[in-house]
Amino acid sequence: MKDDASSYLLEYWMFLSTAFPCLKDGKSEGALADESKLIDEKISNNDVVLVGKGGCGYCKRAKETLANAQTTTPFAMDIYLIANTDTITAAGEKVARQNIKSRLNLFDLTFSQIIVAGQYIGGADDLTLLVESGEFDKLVLSDKPEMGAGEKIQYEATLKERSSKPDLFKVPKVRGTWYPDWPFYSFQWAMYSNLVRYISILHLILMGVTVSLIDAQPEIANALIFFYFVDLCIIVIFGPVPSFCGTVSMYFGWKMRGNATSTLPYKVVFLAYVYGLLHVTLYRCFGMFEDWGEDNDSNKYIKTRYAGFIVNSGTGAIVKIVEYSRTICCTKKK
Repeated sequence: MKDDASSYLLEYWMFLSTAFPCLKDGKSEGALADESKLIDEKISNNDVVLVGKGGCGYCKRAKETLANAQTTTPFAMDIYLIANTDTITAAGEKVARQNIKSRLNLFDLTFSQIIVAGQYIGGADDLTLLVESGEFDKLVLSDKPEMGAGEKIQYEATLKERSSKPDLFKVPKVRGTWYPDWPFYSFQWAMYSNLVRYISILHLILMGVTVSLIDAQPEIANALIFFYFVDLCIIVIFGPVPSFCGTVSMYFGWKMRGNATSTLPYKVVFLAYVYGLLHVTLYRCFGMFEDWGEDNDSNKYIKTRYAGFIVNSGTGAIVKIVEYSRTICCTKKK
């Protein structure tokens, strides 16, 4: 796991360091070649590594969470500030962010990034839930010598107290909550949002071709329209509700194709379909994933399923995480 964390941070930091001079923390160009060694040392020599920047509220909250956790479970921590916004002008900060996002192919730059016992766990929210669930202590102590009897009693008492808290999920349970900068999935979100943009451009090109062929080549136009219809039907099955309006519009357009005495109604219906399609191409389900938690009251494990969507906010892609099912199963061993 330490190798995974090292490779992730190396890739991320190298881009940050070369994107804008202010982000180099005073390092020379030649020193950038030593980033890999620096990262390995930080991960190897510390139980917790917090990567952040000055003036970041999430980083401040993460540091407070770690400070509270240290009161019950001592651990070595390193705080690595990539950028200090106090030393960057507003214009420089904007240029830096745009350059970084372009190089990383991201729609948003995220802090903080946290590694516990060599494992990359995500950002401040992920850390909070990890601490509350008691899993943080287990991670920190996973590669340490066995505790003495007194320490073990105190540690188990702390875990028991924390396990009584209701929220034991690493993924937030709030329905319809927006998470524009969840670090752990940032690269996946960027790839999917780019895919959505490319698909949108392709659809727009095909729409223009279809409209131009409605009068001249109705057979080809109808074939393309049928392609849109099938495409939207598939999206309705696997994607969000807004695609429904596009599908309905296309259905009526398909039914009207041989009956309309004028192409005007046909074009109106087709434009209504285009409106629906523009919504769905920028609002596609990009993935579904599962997470496991525990219900101490019922002494059972809980499997929760989540779906992620990408929405065009006007300023970039925003990710929406939605819980869509929860299953209580698998009685825990006593």
